[in-house]
Amino acid sequence: MTRSESLVELIANRLAADRVPDDAGDLVLAALTGEADLDAALAGEPPLLAPPDTSSDEPTEPVWLSSVTVAGFRGVGPERTLAVEPGPGLTVVVGRNGSGKSSFAEAIELALTGDSARRADRDTGWRNLHAGDPCRIAVELRVDGMATPTRVVRSWPSDTAPGAAEVTVTSAHGSHPDLAELGLARPLALYRPFLTAELGRPAAGTPRQLVDAILGLGAITDADRRLTAAAHRIDAAIEEVRGQRATLADTLDGIDDDRARRAVALLHAPGAADLAALTAILDEPSEPSTDEAVLLSRRLAAMRLPDADEVTRLATQLREAAAEARRHDAGRSRASLRSAELLRLAIEHHDDRGSGPCPVCGTGDLDGDWRSHAAASLAELRDRTLAAQTAAARLAALLKRAHYLIEDLTAPDGHTAGVPVDELRAAAAALRLAPGGPDELAEHLTTRYPAVLAAARAARAYATDLLRRRDASWPAAADQVRAWIAAAGTLPERERAVARLQSARAWLTTTGAQLRDQRLAPMAAHAQRVWTQLRQERTVQVGAMTLAGTDHGRRVVVPVNADGGTALGVLSRGELHALGLATFLPRGCAPESPFRFVVVDDPVQSMDPTKVDGLARVLAELAEQRQVLVFTHDARLPDALAGLEPGRCRIVEVTRAERSVVTLRPAADPVTRYLDEAYALARAEEMPAEVRGPVVAELCRSAIEAACHRTVWRRRVARGVPHEEITAAVVAASGRLPATVALALFDDPDRGREVLGYLSRRHGPRAATAYKVCSAGVHGAYLFDLPGLVADARHLATALRPPDAAIPAPRSGAEVRS
Repeated sequence: MTRSESLVELIANRLAADRVPDDAGDLVLAALTGEADLDAALAGEPPLLAPPDTSSDEPTEPVWLSSVTVAGFRGVGPERTLAVEPGPGLTVVVGRNGSGKSSFAEAIELALTGDSARRADRDTGWRNLHAGDPCRIAVELRVDGMATPTRVVRSWPSDTAPGAAEVTVTSAHGSHPDLAELGLARPLALYRPFLTAELGRPAAGTPRQLVDAILGLGAITDADRRLTAAAHRIDAAIEEVRGQRATLADTLDGIDDDRARRAVALLHAPGAADLAALTAILDEPSEPSTDEAVLLSRRLAAMRLPDADEVTRLATQLREAAAEARRHDAGRSRASLRSAELLRLAIEHHDDRGSGPCPVCGTGDLDGDWRSHAAASLAELRDRTLAAQTAAARLAALLKRAHYLIEDLTAPDGHTAGVPVDELRAAAAALRLAPGGPDELAEHLTTRYPAVLAAARAARAYATDLLRRRDASWPAAADQVRAWIAAAGTLPERERAVARLQSARAWLTTTGAQLRDQRLAPMAAHAQRVWTQLRQERTVQVGAMTLAGTDHGRRVVVPVNADGGTALGVLSRGELHALGLATFLPRGCAPESPFRFVVVDDPVQSMDPTKVDGLARVLAELAEQRQVLVFTHDARLPDALAGLEPGRCRIVEVTRAERSVVTLRPAADPVTRYLDEAYALARAEEMPAEVRGPVVAELCRSAIEAACHRTVWRRRVARGVPHEEITAAVVAASGRLPATVALALFDDPDRGREVLGYLSRRHGPRAATAYKVCSAGVHGAYLFDLPGLVADARHLATALRPPDAAIPAPRSGAEVRS
C-alpha cells in the first residue's frame, strides 16, 4: 500500500485482517470519511467505503525557486535581486557577517509564509535605516509545466511590521489574494523548506497533528477526534439523563398528590428505574378541575386583545377617512351620478342618430363639438363619483372594524374572590358606550381603550401566575416525568454506542501507531544517514526517530547516545547544528512536498573542519535531486564543495557597502572553472605536451558541455517544460558532444551532423576547431597550441551560452588566438 492509495481502503483491509467486529469497524470507516457519516453509522446506516472528495488545488508538479528581490529590508537598502536556476543544483551565497546575505534567506521565508522563524517574536528590526518606504520583498517561483512564473510580493510601510504587509500573488491563472488559493499554503505549513533559525533545535516535540499530516495520516487524526467527540457527546447526554432522575424526584416530592408520591418511590428505587410502572402512573385518568378561580384564570390567560398601537392606527384612519368622505359631498355626488347617466344616454343617442336637435329640449344641437365636450364632462363626473364612492366605502369598512373591536371585547364571565376582573369589566363596559359619528368614535377609542388594555394586562398577569403556581403540581410534573421516561428509554442504546466508539477508537489508536512507525521509518533513516555523514569520527549515535506520548501529547523523539549513555547534553554547538540539519532535511525534502527547493541559512556555525566536509557531501548529494540554496559566512563550505566535484556548485559572493548598498557577484561558474583549469594546465610547459594535451581537451569539452546544459535548461524552463523531461533530454545526450551541442543550438539532439557546418558559418573556424578537438577529448592527439585551444573553446562556449552569460576573460595570463 503506497501513500497515494486510499487510506480508507488500507484501514478497511486491516479491519478485515484483524477481524474487528462490524459494529466497531463500521464506526472506524465512518469516522474516516466525516462527521455526518459517523452520525449515520451510529444510527445504524452502513458506512461509505471511500472518503468524500477532499481533492484540493495543491500543485502536483514540482515547484522551484527562481529569484528573490529585496528592498529596504533588514541589511539590504536599495533593491537587489538574487536569481537562482530553477532546477536541481547547489547555490552557495557567501558573505561576511553583516553583508546582508541572511536578509535574502529571511525574505524568501517571510514572502512565502508571512513570518520568519528568526524574528517570529519581534515586531522591530525589519526596516533598513538607509532605504525609504516601502519595505518590499518579492519571490518568483517556477512550477513545472508552467511557462508563466508565480510571483509573491509583500510590501509594507517602514514604520509598521510585516504583519501589515500588502500581499500580491500572480500566476499563470491570474491574480490571487494569497498562496492558499493556489494550494501552496498547506504544503508550506507542513514541509516548510526553510532552515533560517532552527539549527541547534532538533525537531523533537513536533505536534502529532503536524507529524500525521506530513506522514499522510491526517485522516486518522481527524477520525480519532471525531470518535472522541462523539463518545464525549453521548457520555454527556447519558450523565444528563441520570442527573435529571434525582432532580425530578425532588420536584415530585413537594407535590401533594398520590400519583406524585408513588412516582417518587419508583425514582428513588435502586438500579434502573421501572419505566413501565412510571408510565402506568402517568396514564391514570385525572378529573378535570372544577375550581372557579382556575377556570376563570384560564379564560383570562387565553384572552387576546389588540395592542395600543393597532387601536391608535385605527382611530387615525377613522379620522382620515371621515375627512375624505366630507370632501366629497354625498348629495352632489348623487346629482353627479344622475348627470352622468343623462350625458351617457345623450352620447349614445348621438352615436346612434348622428348630429341633430336635442330630443329633450328640442332647442340645442347635438353636433360633434357637443359630443367632445359631453365626453369630457362624463369622464370628469365619473371620476368624481368614483372618488366619493371609494371614500364612503373605506369609511364604512373602518367603522365596521371599530365596532367589531368593541363588541368582541368582553370580559370573561364568573365571579371569584381574588381574581382582579372587575376593573376589566368596567373598562370594557365604558368602551362599549360608543358614539355614532366617526370622529367621535375615533376619539372614544383613543381615550377609553388604554384603560381596557391596562386592566386586561393586570388580570392576565394574575391569572398566568395562578395557573403557573397550580401547574407546578402534578400536571406539569407529569409532563416532565413523561419526557424523562422517553430520554431514559434510550440509555441502553446510548451506552452500547459509547462501548462501540471506545472499541473503535482503541483499535484505531493501535493501528495508527503502527502506521506512523512504518511511515516515519524512512524519515528516521534519512536523518540517520545525514547524521552519519556529519558526525565524522565522533562516537555520538542518533537513534531512529520515534513517536512518544499518547493522544494530543504525542511528539517526535530523537535519541542521542554516546558510549552507551545519553549524549544530548554534552553535544557541542556545532554538533547541535548538525543534529538540527539532520532532523530538518527529512521534513523539508519529504517526497510528498511540492517544493523541490530548500533554503538553509548559516549551517556551518561552530562546526569543526571534518563536519564541514561532511556537510558538503550532504548538500552535494541532496542537490542531485533538489534545488539547494545555502547562505554562509564561512568560506570553508565553498572550499569543501569545490574539493568534492569542481564546477558543480554555483557560488554567489555578497558584499555590503555604505548606506546598505549590497552587491551580488557570481563567483566563477562551471564553464569558467573548467576553462581556467584548462588554461593553467596548458601553460604548464614543464609537463610534456602529450600528457597535457588530452587533459586540456577533456577540460575544454567539459566546459562546452556545461555551457550547453545551461542553455538547454534556461530555454526549456522558460517554455514551461517539466524538469524531469529536461533532465531526461540532457542525460540522453550525455557522452556525445555532437548531440549535446545540437540540443543547445537546435533543441534537437538528432541534428548532430549539422553542428560543425553551423559553427563554421555562424562563428568561424575557431569555434569549429574547438568543437572538433573537444569531440575527440582524451582520445584525441592534439599537441599543438594548447593555450590557443583554450581560447577557441572559450569563444565556442560564449557562442553556445545565453546572451546574458558571456564568458569572462582568464584570471591570469593572456589567451590570444589569431
